[in-house]
Amino acid sequence: GLTQPAMQLPFEQYASWSFTCGPHGGWDSGSAWAALDFGPPGENLGCAISSSWVVAVADGFILRASNGAVLQDLDNDGVEQTGWVILYMHVSESERIQPGDYIYAGDRIGHPSCEGGVSNATHLHIARKYNGEWIAADGPLPFIMDGWVSSGTGIEYDGFITNGYQTIEAWDGATELNQVSR
Repeated sequence: GLTQPAMQLPFEQYASWSFTCGPHGGWDSGSAWAALDFGPPGENLGCAISSSWVVAVADGFILRASNGAVLQDLDNDGVEQTGWVILYMHVSESERIQPGDYIYAGDRIGHPSCEGGVSNATHLHIARKYNGEWIAADGPLPFIMDGWVSSGTGIEYDGFITNGYQTIEAWDGATELNQVSR
């Protein structure tokens, strides 16, 4: 009976980002394949801070914001191990939201970069947890944002997002084939 709360894509309205990685480790390779990756507009082959904004997928309280990671608590109890928590990873320190702030879906969180974790290109790594456990994006409870539903192929980093009759396959880099818009 577990249901994901309503979420939107993690970038501003009227923007198009690249769907670059399907389901993969939420935190390192040993965790559930809870994460999806999106690249901001432009050439993101290097590790420059993007001028694009990562935005909140839902309303909630910012628990932590350091070392490229921003954790948002959707049940607002201030405890990372209860309810739904969203991890936004590779968010630059420059203009990043601060712990303790309450934000609404669509509010700016910061700029995608390579900060925190292992990364060889500017992007946003986004993952979900429920009661402290990573929720696989390719499992029985897909990651759904603005009607886009995630699925995997059984191969880490490969996967799709589907909205109605439109399906986009993850592709490492920016092409016309992997663009998703809000």
